[in-house]
Amino acid sequence: MIVIKGETFSEAYIRSLGYLVNHPQYTSSPRGMKVKETLNVGLEIKDPRFCLYSNPRRSSQYSYIAAELLWYFAGRSDLKFIEKYASFWRQIANDDLSINSAYGNLIFKQKNENGYSQWQWAMESLIKDKDSRQAVMLFNKPMYQYSDNKDFICTLNGVFMIRNNRLHLTINMRSNDVILGTPTDVAFFCMLLQQAHKLLKKHYPDLRLGKYTHYANSYHLYERHFQLADEMLATYNVAERMPDIGVDLID
Repeated sequence: MIVIKGETFSEAYIRSLGYLVNHPQYTSSPRGMKVKETLNVGLEIKDPRFCLYSNPRRSSQYSYIAAELLWYFAGRSDLKFIEKYASFWRQIANDDLSINSAYGNLIFKQKNENGYSQWQWAMESLIKDKDSRQAVMLFNKPMYQYSDNKDFICTLNGVFMIRNNRLHLTINMRSNDVILGTPTDVAFFCMLLQQAHKLLKKHYPDLRLGKYTHYANSYHLYERHFQLADEMLATYNVAERMPDIGVDLID
């Protein structure tokens, strides 16, 4: 396992991109598309408030991330809203024009047979027991294991933990595209961590914001982005901070 640490996402991200470009473990071709790939990569971000970056060649996609955050926190799963901001969603939509990888719908709206959403379970676990190891959210569930699924969810699970009076979040992914996936995924999950921190401070007033850790079983770069990655590495990254959360975005 390779763990790349940074004070900000920008710092950890550009290091991970350089490692993937210059020292990939494998060259594979899933679905016929060549990739440089390293298995079991972790990005550890000390200050998750700085979850965006600017780069003269390619920066965080601010407009799309803003739209995606609205879509996720509203708990929506419809193609109609999100396709206005990224057409690729049309390629993986279900026949009813719903999206499997609508993370907000998965953790805020869907409920299990016991009446819990994944978010509710995680938050209540920590409210009941500050030291709980059960604050788990599941994303890729057995219901999505079917033939011809065009959108097999990349995120497996997330785990919140409070240790030394800091709230941490770890997200585990089966697969992550370093150019198109990682920057948008990290932005949402860092915001999710900040939202959880805001909620839990009502119960633990002295609780502090901890680190965000992002694990990918397959961390990869597609051939169509090889030149782009080289150009990004030839310039510089600047860390950008997401605005603070002043309201409960989920309620």
